[in-house]
Amino acid sequence: MSRFLLSCVAVCGLLAAAASAPAQDGEGKDIGAAFTVSGIEIDVGAPTSDAARDAAFKEAPRRAWPRLWARLTGNEADSAPQMSDAALSAIIDGIEIQREQLGEGRYIATLGVAFDRQRAGRRLPAGARVIQSRPMLLVPVLTEAGAMSTYEPDSPWFKAWQAFPASSSTIDYVRPRGSAADRVIVNGWQGLRGDRRLWRQILGRYSADNVVTAEARLRRTYPGGPVSGYFLARYGPDAEILDSFSLRASSSAEIPAMLSQAVQRMDGAYTRALEEGVLQAEDSLSANLSSISAPPVEIDDGFEALGLIIAQVPTPAADDWVALENAISGVPAVDRLTLTSLQVGGLSEVELATSASEAQLRAALAARNLTLVGSDGNYIIRRRQTGDGAAGEVVTPNAAGTGGAGISEPQAGSPAQNGQPPAGNAPAAPSTNPSATGEQPQSLLPPVDETGDDR
Repeated sequence: MSRFLLSCVAVCGLLAAAASAPAQDGEGKDIGAAFTVSGIEIDVGAPTSDAARDAAFKEAPRRAWPRLWARLTGNEADSAPQMSDAALSAIIDGIEIQREQLGEGRYIATLGVAFDRQRAGRRLPAGARVIQSRPMLLVPVLTEAGAMSTYEPDSPWFKAWQAFPASSSTIDYVRPRGSAADRVIVNGWQGLRGDRRLWRQILGRYSADNVVTAEARLRRTYPGGPVSGYFLARYGPDAEILDSFSLRASSSAEIPAMLSQAVQRMDGAYTRALEEGVLQAEDSLSANLSSISAPPVEIDDGFEALGLIIAQVPTPAADDWVALENAISGVPAVDRLTLTSLQVGGLSEVELATSASEAQLRAALAARNLTLVGSDGNYIIRRRQTGDGAAGEVVTPNAAGTGGAGISEPQAGSPAQNGQPPAGNAPAAPSTNPSATGEQPQSLLPPVDETGDDR
């Protein structure tokens, strides 16, 4: 009898704790994405606590599937097709524990089931209200202690978005990996700046049609104490606000859970905006403005391909690198372009993969108003300038002190052309090189020393 009373007291304590715990969204509604069903109340008994939890994880998809069917088809939940546990397990991404209480042979929890967008979509009828957004560049802007960050590896807001299961959302998020170039090109201020010309170049870099800016502002009361967060779901180059809300973490250890909840609520706001027709792609941002008049480069067998080369590109500003990268990436002979070193205000280094020969690469770059300067592994890629010569012609860096823009032919009547070496003390013949008369524009490339090292 005493053991029975102890069990009753334990169960009553669990029920009281479950009733006093707040719901995750505050209103008992689904706060996740279109393919996520949240707020599933589970109360399962079993011989052991582990067995009860396993039974709850099997029961949650059974209850979630009819609700997902009703939401996306507009039909009654009872009309959802029956599916086995194995079939349900094959179409879900995971189960989220929103709230749980464990006891002796009892499991009480509020769970969420995230269905895979593609696998679950195949189970829905043709008339289901399943929509999919165009690619949207995600910019997670975090403001904390007066500093703004986006793709920094140690940013908890960036980590929360990276951990979000995007396959369960109707928003096609484009999430950069967080390289050094990503952090320079899309910084915190850029996420809130309405420069459409720059946004067009950035979206072209990431193959996105629009941008969504998820802004988080964290404020700590004291080290290790409560943390308050204010979140704004923005979209478009003008950073228009779709939704805003506040959350609070009782300590620093609970910040990841708070940010994870904020990610789900923001994704829900973007999903509703997509369903209402607010979140759309802008043709003015996604239009391909590169030239289409240049014919493709014919690459035949029998030549020696360059393969992988290292080249330098002038980057006076970050905007210049974005524009130059878009131009180089659009060249047919360029298979892959990777930024290995970014030097704003100097020469950055890129790794270029091509299956073309050097002559074909020069011709392909010239068709896009670009020039490959140098040879034998010392290359610089820049915009074409007046005096670069015909398309595909080899352009060499200036020799120190000569001011020449390329390789000049010997002058008519000179001893070199007649096959005779010039006299040691004889004055050189007047040069007809345009650079000597001041007609040649000043080169933008850095001078090289006499050893031939142009770096």
